[in-house]
Formats: sequence, structure tokens, C-alpha cells
Amino acid sequence: MLPFLLLSGLAWAQARPVTPTYSGNCQAPSWSPDGARLTFEVNDHEARKLELYAYRPGGGNPTAVRPPVAAAPARTAGFTGSGGGLVIADVAWAPAMIGRFVYTASTGTGDYDVFVEGSSTPLSSSPDAEGDPTWSADSFSIVFTSGRTGQGDLYLVDLRALGQPPRRLTQGADAAELDARFSPTGRALVYVSHRNGADRVMLIEDVDAPSPKPLTAAGGSQTRPTWSPDGARIAFYDHSDPNGRVDLAVIPRGGGPAQVLVKGVVPNTRGPSWTADSRHLVLVKDEDDRFDPVYAVPADGSAQPRLIATGTVGNADTDVVRGTDGKTWLAVAAQGLSGDTTRDFRRIFVMPLSGL
Repeated sequence: MLPFLLLSGLAWAQARPVTPTYSGNCQAPSWSPDGARLTFEVNDHEARKLELYAYRPGGGNPTAVRPPVAAAPARTAGFTGSGGGLVIADVAWAPAMIGRFVYTASTGTGDYDVFVEGSSTPLSSSPDAEGDPTWSADSFSIVFTSGRTGQGDLYLVDLRALGQPPRRLTQGADAAELDARFSPTGRALVYVSHRNGADRVMLIEDVDAPSPKPLTAAGGSQTRPTWSPDGARIAFYDHSDPNGRVDLAVIPRGGGPAQVLVKGVVPNTRGPSWTADSRHLVLVKDEDDRFDPVYAVPADGSAQPRLIATGTVGNADTDVVRGTDGKTWLAVAAQGLSGDTTRDFRRIFVMPLSGL
């Protein structure tokens, strides 16, 4: 079935909501590789819950994703205490042929673990906190951050040998590794190394013979790297500005000088959003007076950002996919439409993008 089967014939002038109004902000929309499903998180601070929902466009209401057991985790300050502490988040989709995702959830031990959708047991049996997974393009491996060494290192699970313990990929005794992302082809991995209060983007060319190397220079911080779908570039957020401004930057896979594409952006929870052809990045500009509008910018820096007329205000996280209908679809977390009289919690809006 084509994604958006019930909606794809319409000419949309602006984005439309696809989620109900929750008592919390929707965030981190994440399309499946074929655009047939969409996950998102609901951050309910009052109830001290971070929940995960899955939605099939045109197929009814979103459904909550639930691990086998859940209790107060140590992951997020303020998310503890009686009646709260539920954390289910951090989706990473498998290749389209698998059709499932991996995610992080709190468990009865008081920590959090990695689960594969539909599985009743954690991916790893370690009693230490584990999360932030990523699934390899060949479908054979899942990498996640584990606290079992005390710092936070990257570990790999071979899905063809689940009886074997996870294999440690990073060895830094004074660094924590996070935000790992597998390349869209091959066995390369990009991630962030946090050391001495700063973050650097790192690359492992082959997880079967890990030899980490820095992609970004020391100084400042660079966070949340994501691969272009063709594997040629890596986008990330640059935090070098002393006044706290966050910039969107790209760097070639082989290294070299980073190029700042847009100054002053609202960072995505899961990192910068690429179009399927690797030619553009979709972003939210940090412009309070314009209610944080959505833009597209060429990944090679050949042109200025172009406004996307979503009709939404208070925009935050975005994700982009090319569906099996051949269209490019945008999902964005926003407080509402420009004409709404009431703007409260963020919802997820979607729309097709022409010219991208």
C-alpha cells in the first residue's frame, strides 16, 4: 500500500496535523525508510513521561509503543518519582526490508535498555544503562551506547549471533561516545565523542575493524551527526559561537574543512534532516519573530536557504522521506497553524514537498 493512500491525491497548500493533541509536546518525528510509517515522541513533563508512538498514515490513530516492563530510569533528571519516570524514545529504523525499528525504554531495573520492536526482551542483558541505538544498512548489526564501562562506550550486537556478548567498539578511557549513526551503505559509523566538556564528530570506517578518527577539529562542540543518503557528506550542529548560536554544517565523509550552511538553527532531536537525493537539508531557523520557519538549503552551499510554506508556527523537529508514491514528505513538530487561535502543545504535521 502506498503511504498516504487516502491523502496523496490532494494538493496541499500547507501542512496538516496527523496526531491528536496530547498533554505534552510531540517531538522527534521519524519516517520509516519507505515512508509507510511514522514514529514520534510525546514529552509530558507534568506526568514525567517521555512516550513513543507509531503511526501509519491513513491507517487510524497512533498507537503507543510499550516495552515489557517500565519503571523510573536514571536517564533524565526530573523524570523520577512515583507515578512517573517512563522513558520510551530514540527510534532507529531498520532497512526497509526489515520493516521494524529499535528503540530505548526504561525497565524494571531502574535503568534503560535497547529493544527491537515486537521483542519482549532487551537486546543486551547488561544491568547497566544502554540506549541511543542505530541499525546497519545491511541489517546485520545494531550499535548502541552502554554504561557498562562507566564512561559510555559504543557496543555492537551481531543479530546473526545473539547468543554472543556485544562487542566493544570504542576504548576511550576519558570520553563518552553517543549519537552513533550507521552509514546508508557499508559498515561505517559516525558518532560524537564527549571529552573535557566538548564534543567532536568521529568516524569509524569499518565497525568490523574499528579505528576511530576525528572528522571535526578540536575546540567548540559539534553534535548530532547524520549521513547524506548517498554517504558522501555528514551534517551536524556546530556550537562554536560564544553567544550560544547553533549552526548547521556539513563535512565530506573523507574529512576536510567543515562548511557552515546556515547560521542560527533550531537543532533536531535526531540530527539534521536530509532529502532522499542528498541535495538538500531541511531545517528550522531560530527566528522567534517569525515563529521559527522551515527552510530547505542546498547541501553544497550553492544557494541561500529557501522558505518552505508549511503554514505552521513554533516549529521544531523535522524529518523528510521519499515515499513509495514518489513524493517527498515532510513531518514537522509544530505548535499549530498560523491562523489558530489557540497554540499549546506541539503536534506532528505533514505535507508533501514539491521541488525537492
